[in-house]
Amino acid sequence: MPNRSPLLVLFSVLLVAVPAWSASTRLSLNGAQETLVQEFTAPPVWRKGALDVYAPRKPLSDPNFSWAAGYIWNHGLVGSKEVWPARGKRFPGWTSNRNANSDPNGDMIEQLGARSPLTWAETLNFTATPMPKDLVAGIDPRDPTGYMSASITSFPYSQRYGVFAMVAKLPGGNGIWPAFWLMPVDRSWPPEIDIMEVLGREGKTLYTTIHVNGKKGKEARGHGTETGLDLSANFHEYAVDWGPKEIKWYFDRKLVFTQPTPDEFHKPFYVIANVAVGLPDNWGGAPDESTRFPATMKVKSIRAWQRPAYAKAPKHKAKTKK
Repeated sequence: MPNRSPLLVLFSVLLVAVPAWSASTRLSLNGAQETLVQEFTAPPVWRKGALDVYAPRKPLSDPNFSWAAGYIWNHGLVGSKEVWPARGKRFPGWTSNRNANSDPNGDMIEQLGARSPLTWAETLNFTATPMPKDLVAGIDPRDPTGYMSASITSFPYSQRYGVFAMVAKLPGGNGIWPAFWLMPVDRSWPPEIDIMEVLGREGKTLYTTIHVNGKKGKEARGHGTETGLDLSANFHEYAVDWGPKEIKWYFDRKLVFTQPTPDEFHKPFYVIANVAVGLPDNWGGAPDESTRFPATMKVKSIRAWQRPAYAKAPKHKAKTKK
């Protein structure tokens, strides 16, 4: 979900209606084993301290699994003596290029207290709001200070291949940009799998995308599905089935997009969910006088499964470039 400029990536979008139901286009989980079951019927226990960017990889099924949580943009608060975590060890949950600043961590949420944009009330709630004026002084002046919002990441808990799904009710409004996505645990970029992105100004359109290294540089191969539904009105399931040969995206268990699995998509990825607030020069666009704040994404669950055939898939050998 990096900020997208048409000068930097190729992003071809075809708007189509959700396909009609059939056995071949419906997501089946027969035989799949659950590796992550996060029902937000109670508030999760957040990880403490800064996100350790050098932490060894762990499986999603690890019994000690925990979420790291933060706000966007995530910087030291007013009165802090230094930017924390140290700038050289930041790991962005945003673009993975190591110079963005949205490092999720539990302590930031605790320090914000009642003003935290990540809250729980029967669902996990990611809320975008104007940045409180007393916090602006603690933000790096090179970064946006107009708004703040929430993000969570499973890093370093990750998985190679599998089905990943989130049930959520999305916020709407110009400039509001919710997303559910996967990134490689080795901190490389691309690749990236965007399971769900919805622009508030296009509240009925679901975008599903992969970011790849193409022949002419970095590319975004995307697909826009016209759902015919106001995605801010009700809860829906957004899912991807990522395998060694192809990647399939689903909306409410119905197939909406398929792509062959590129060479760089054969390593473990971790999970991210967030609500961003866009800028005038990026794909998300900027809020305007019609945008209503607070803008909240309500999440009922985030789950993952592994298919036995995927787990047994041999290590991928990249094709030799001629």
